[in-house]
Amino acid sequence: MTTPARGPRLSFQAKVLLPVLAALVLLPCLTLYIVNSYIERQVLTEARQTLSTAEVVFRKTLATRTNDLAARFESATQEKSYRSIVTNGLLQPKDKQALDTIHGFLLDQLKLYGADYDALVLTADTNSFAVVDAETKMPGKNPRDPERENKWIAAVEPFARAVQQGETSAAGPVVVTGTPNLVVSVPILDERGTLVGVLSVANRIGETALLDLQTLTGADIVIADGDNIAVTTLHQRDLPSSILHPPTDPLTEGARQIMQLEFHAVHYTALTDSYEAGSPPHGFRYVLLSSYEERLRELHNTQTKLLAVSAAAILVIAIVVWVLIRRITRPLVILRDNAEAVGRGDFTRRVEHISSDECGDLADAFNRMTTNLQVSRADLEKAVATLKTTQSQLIQSEKLSAVGQFVAGIAHELNNPLTSVIGFSELLQNMDLDAKYKGHLDHIARAAIRCHKIVHSLLGFSRQKEPERKLVILHNVVDAVLEIVAYDMRTNNVAIERNYAPELPPVLGDAHQLQQVILNILSNARQAMENFRRDAKIVLSTGTSDGMVWLRIKDNGPGMRPEVLSRIFDPFFTTKAQGKGTGLGLSLSYGIIQEHHGNIRAESEPGDGAQFVIELPIADPNSGLTPDAVGRSSSPFKVRPPSLRILAVDDEESILHLVQEVLRADGHRVDIASSGDAALEWIAKNRYDVIVCDWKMPGLSGIHVYEDLQTKDPVAAGRMLFMTGDVVNDNFQDFLKKNGRSCLPKPFSIREFRSAVAALAKPAA
Repeated sequence: MTTPARGPRLSFQAKVLLPVLAALVLLPCLTLYIVNSYIERQVLTEARQTLSTAEVVFRKTLATRTNDLAARFESATQEKSYRSIVTNGLLQPKDKQALDTIHGFLLDQLKLYGADYDALVLTADTNSFAVVDAETKMPGKNPRDPERENKWIAAVEPFARAVQQGETSAAGPVVVTGTPNLVVSVPILDERGTLVGVLSVANRIGETALLDLQTLTGADIVIADGDNIAVTTLHQRDLPSSILHPPTDPLTEGARQIMQLEFHAVHYTALTDSYEAGSPPHGFRYVLLSSYEERLRELHNTQTKLLAVSAAAILVIAIVVWVLIRRITRPLVILRDNAEAVGRGDFTRRVEHISSDECGDLADAFNRMTTNLQVSRADLEKAVATLKTTQSQLIQSEKLSAVGQFVAGIAHELNNPLTSVIGFSELLQNMDLDAKYKGHLDHIARAAIRCHKIVHSLLGFSRQKEPERKLVILHNVVDAVLEIVAYDMRTNNVAIERNYAPELPPVLGDAHQLQQVILNILSNARQAMENFRRDAKIVLSTGTSDGMVWLRIKDNGPGMRPEVLSRIFDPFFTTKAQGKGTGLGLSLSYGIIQEHHGNIRAESEPGDGAQFVIELPIADPNSGLTPDAVGRSSSPFKVRPPSLRILAVDDEESILHLVQEVLRADGHRVDIASSGDAALEWIAKNRYDVIVCDWKMPGLSGIHVYEDLQTKDPVAAGRMLFMTGDVVNDNFQDFLKKNGRSCLPKPFSIREFRSAVAALAKPAA
């Protein structure tokens, strides 16, 4: 037998250590991943919140600056000196001197507020504008730039028009010449409150103002004019174009967009939106950038520390686990080596008590196991020797069982010729013959009847059947057994003496089981006396005492020693040579008597023979049962019926001839059939008063014929009388009880045959 291929072998240490290490590695990694994801989300969320807050501050600051600027110039135009200039008619856009005077006045006013402005635009009517360049701080020092002035006029004209149309003031953001400004237009009124002009001031949002906004918002700021950056707090101006024009997000209201980007190795959260004010609205795009690089750096530092701590913890735990596993596996290795030695048959091995824990308990259990194995091995060797003896005895018992079945078959086969011998001998005895021949016939008849009794006893004794309690006369049981052993006893010079009580009450029991008990005792007695003495004798005595029927079987053999007598009923105990007995006979006999609520005992002295005493309780006389006639078979002769039409069916030609002779001599008309098929053909043609049929036949048996008639001709089926040589067959007995049919056992006498035919024919007469 080939050994199946095995995969790579892993030691116990590896099987434990590898999963532990895998768990130690995966658990920190999973934890780190979850924590890192959570912190990153928190960082981004905080950056977005910071950016949203910065936007609110940014927009509110711009609105505050615009409102403050409008308030400043509204207050300036209410100054008395300014009103005198307006009242004296100095507000003439084409009057250079008047413009310079107004510019100087406003410049002085603005210096008081520390305002950072780019230009002043004055208008006297709806069609005339005058631009005073404030970048030079002094009018007329630089040559005029008409193009630049036109741009300013175009930028502030909507605000001035709004004031001219009745607004108290107009303000809003604009980008002029690449610079973001907050523009405010206020009315110029005379003393009567009549609108005589509009003053527009552009407050530049330069780098200084943007740095102030950065301080307030905590974010970098970029203000753009279209695709160009107007002003920014960043040192680098090469921002990605996606910042100024982010992709449209349907979930975002308006143009406001928040996104993440990496710019010059710095991570930012960027918010892009438009700042618009005024009516109609004017404005510019802006980008607020909040860097979360520092928080990311802290996160990476934390990750590095966690990885280092986890690696150190994994290393320490792995070392601890390895040490523990080594401590556990060392006793296992020792135990394995000792177990292999025990497997080779060395039961003297013992394991040292290493520790006071489960490993120590395992060592103690192993030591107890080896001790028990030593004892068990010794017991097993004894048991094997006993089993070998028992095996040979069981084989012999099986041989005896097979012989018993064979004898039963032979006994059944002998019943058919015995029927012919008994029947024809009776016919001849009824003839007028010479006295000499009549004597010969008497010898033949007696011998045949004796053979019949022996065969009937053998057939009943060898047949296995369920125990059945009936009223039994013990004398009949003993006589049936003596019929079986008569030849054996006679040929071995063993005399049988019967000392029966005159009248013996019946006992409740199974006759066949009681026969087995008596046969076992008689066989043992005969074998014990064999070659011991020539005048061997067995005495069988019966009687009653204290509600018990007793049977004593005493021999004059060698007797038994006390140590043998004490074990005589033990299973498999025998004093016979190997192959001569199984040691089960007396043990089974003891069990049978106990089941019958009786007692069995042996009495013996060495050299003075042995005596077995069987005691059985007397049956209740009011039980309503009749005694089972073991060994008896006779039926009273009935009155001979008138002439009948009878069909005889049997596969034995001699029995058919005997039946035909007897029935014709009685005046009956007889047809014969040697098979079941032939019998059905006769029955189909004729009506019969009685059908005598054998049970076992080749082809259709008697039961098959009966079942066929039950279907086709129930009346004919009711006239069937069965014959058989196997009267104790359980299946046939069940059939007879189920269908209420009678049976004539073979061999039968002519008297019994006539009586059975008369009993069946009487109802049909």
